[in-house]
Amino acid sequence: MPIRRRHVLALAAGSGTLGPTPLWAQAKAPLLMDGKKTLFQKVLTRPGAQLAAKAGDSTGKPIEPFSVYFVYERAEAGGKPWLLVGAGSDGRTQGWIAEAATVPWKHMITLSFAVPTNRERVLFFRERQGLSDFVNTGNAAAETAKLLKEIGAKGNLGPTHPVIAAEPEKFVDLQKQFYLLPVLEAASTVLQSGHRARIVKVASVTRDAPAPQPAAPQAMGNDGGIDNFNSAVVFVIDASSSMQPYIDRTRKAMEEVLKQAEAAKVGSRIRFGLVAYQDDPAKTKGVDYLAKIFADPNSTSTREQFMAATQGVKATAASTRAFAEDAYAALDEALRKINWNNFGGRYIVYISDASAREGNSPFASTRLSTDQMRIHAQERQVAIYAMHLKTPEGKADHALAEAQYKRLSAWPGKGALYFPVEAGDPARFEAGVKHMASALVEQVKSPQKVLAAPAPAPAAKADPVQEAVDSVGRAMVLAFLGRQQGVKSPPMFEAWASDRDVRNREIPAFTVRVLLTKNQLSDLQSTVRRLVETYEKTQLDPGSFFNQLRSAAVAMGRDPSKLGQGKAKNLEQAGLMGEYLEGLPYQSQVMGMDFSTWTNMSVGQSQAIIDNLKSLVVLYQRFHDDVDRWVKLNPAASDGDKVFPVPIDSLP
Repeated sequence: MPIRRRHVLALAAGSGTLGPTPLWAQAKAPLLMDGKKTLFQKVLTRPGAQLAAKAGDSTGKPIEPFSVYFVYERAEAGGKPWLLVGAGSDGRTQGWIAEAATVPWKHMITLSFAVPTNRERVLFFRERQGLSDFVNTGNAAAETAKLLKEIGAKGNLGPTHPVIAAEPEKFVDLQKQFYLLPVLEAASTVLQSGHRARIVKVASVTRDAPAPQPAAPQAMGNDGGIDNFNSAVVFVIDASSSMQPYIDRTRKAMEEVLKQAEAAKVGSRIRFGLVAYQDDPAKTKGVDYLAKIFADPNSTSTREQFMAATQGVKATAASTRAFAEDAYAALDEALRKINWNNFGGRYIVYISDASAREGNSPFASTRLSTDQMRIHAQERQVAIYAMHLKTPEGKADHALAEAQYKRLSAWPGKGALYFPVEAGDPARFEAGVKHMASALVEQVKSPQKVLAAPAPAPAAKADPVQEAVDSVGRAMVLAFLGRQQGVKSPPMFEAWASDRDVRNREIPAFTVRVLLTKNQLSDLQSTVRRLVETYEKTQLDPGSFFNQLRSAAVAMGRDPSKLGQGKAKNLEQAGLMGEYLEGLPYQSQVMGMDFSTWTNMSVGQSQAIIDNLKSLVVLYQRFHDDVDRWVKLNPAASDGDKVFPVPIDSLP
């Protein structure tokens, strides 16, 4: 069902008693940001902030760092500025805070640490110039390693050192230990190496006081539960008519691997699952299911259970509706219906001899594109390994499927986890399945090994499967340890950082997110849907597309006059998108498109943009329904002010 807008009502009922009206009943509206009509002023509280009954009070109630407040009034008291604040936008105010005890937050852009696959930890600097000088030195990578070692031994580098803090050694799981790295300033720069980077000023905010000085490092084998590292490996396999030999080979290979796991005494810490897919049985005769979980790793704990559960997987004798299969229905089934939270390592091994139906296919049940399916998986910290069977029968489909599965399996800091099986050789396929599964068993057996320093770029003769398992495994183990130990972001400070890895400038150090409320996410979904509907009405006359947007603007409560000739050069200036997307530091193909560019596009080019927008509508519904990811930035705020950390790559 579509996202429904949640209205927050400001009630102004009287108290029913004599005396002053309580603050919460005044039904004020927060102050608007300069130049905005819908976005309110917000601040983040610093450590030591207090909530006072009136401006200028020297005593008040202590406030936890990390709390977000809406600003309702500004006043001077004792020669200093004060803010009347409320936890939410519903008109209820809590009291006054000295402005000096807050950090202004002008938009809802925040960073989260990128997956630590093959990158160095981030250093935070006191001053922008200190960071700029550091990243432009020729030995920044070696110096970073040296400073991180010193921080590990001492806890910090002292009050005068240019480096304030470092990213935690273990990965901070945004879902388990929500934190904010709100962007206060940002600027692009070209490094002396020729690479482009973004220099950002952030406020690291957590709910906790600074951590105590660390004790001496423990032996790796006793590192807070690393010996308990576990994994789930779910095979998602095509069960269409051509796949029976590969289904049989998968089952045979897995029986041997499970015996290996039992012999290594790690059978309880690595679980296997299996999901198969065919086609929609309501629309295709002779098929039994669209997608079905035959073995859930949460409930198949032994070799016997797994083998018994998979006996029912058989290729259909009937032909499906197209050569491309509805593979993303099975991936969606695995991602949403299997509880991945019980596992440190989270892997899908995807097996098919055909391309997958993209979201624009009339036969695609999920309506998700390849890129959005990858985001769907990575938001759950699940890595997808793609085994592509290049059979002679599918020769005409090979190039399409290869490009598709390389995008689907792309892992941050590593690249595509794509493994073709030339000629679809069943024996070579079986060996590949056994090799990959065995490497994952070994990872569970000895997780300490994957925490060694990342290996240099693999040589031409390196084992690509082992190298991929090791690279992704490092990120999985660090994330597992972070969750086990409750690792949090560094305590609050304002500092400068680079958004690129010091060793490899091509690897991002952060993931950029926009915190949207349910109202804003609903508005975004509605806007994107309107764009799609308008395009479909004007397919035969592209020149009338922007004229038709006027009626869409009226329907969405926007200002249709902005779409007048000469007043808006592109969709962003047209005011169709909400103010929460204006001025964000990213390049949008849709919002930046001018009228003439759209008119001159080929049908194929414009259709590709619209297909992407259709998939975004579905993805936003996934975000909306993911109840565990909605965050209340202030405990006293209403549910209407909860936010979702939307990856910026998911914006139109």
